[in-house]
Amino acid sequence: MTQRAAAVERQEHPSRARASVLLLALALVTSAAHARDATPEIEAFWRTCTQKVAGLSKPDFYRVRYFGSDAATARRLLDLILSGEKTVTFTTPWLYQDDPNRTPVVGGYTVVTDFDGRPEVLLRTTQVKTLAFSEVTEEDARFEGPGARTVEAWRRIHWNFFTNGLKPLGKQPTEDMPVTVEHFEVVCKL
Repeated sequence: MTQRAAAVERQEHPSRARASVLLLALALVTSAAHARDATPEIEAFWRTCTQKVAGLSKPDFYRVRYFGSDAATARRLLDLILSGEKTVTFTTPWLYQDDPNRTPVVGGYTVVTDFDGRPEVLLRTTQVKTLAFSEVTEEDARFEGPGARTVEAWRRIHWNFFTNGLKPLGKQPTEDMPVTVEHFEVVCKL
């Protein structure tokens, strides 16, 4: 669902839209957009990045997303990414199994926006692995933001995150559910 479609959905169907927006926020992905679906602001961001970064050209496909479930969390996570403190994100394929465009791929690009959809940073996925929730290690968690870098803290935070994100899908987390570990690098920032 694009940000524009989500806005229309919120206006026309408020209760259904709240559930959709909650799911998207909890899944940490607002939309997966082909470049042709990107907003003019995101298109301008791409032009700026291609001028700043030698050899960068806009791919046929990229994801557009924000991190976090509210504006304050999105800002905090963006700041951690911009400072280089956060270089990994975690999700479960259960959250995006119906939309393969949301699947992270090595070499893929993601425009990360603030909570309101303003682009701030371009990421390139450098590594993707999927393992069971119970198999996430200290080594995996150490690239997460402060407060989630021990495996115990990571498990507590992400168990709650997955519980909330999966509930609208009629699922609940399990110790053996798949977890996608996506490492990324900052390619361009405003």
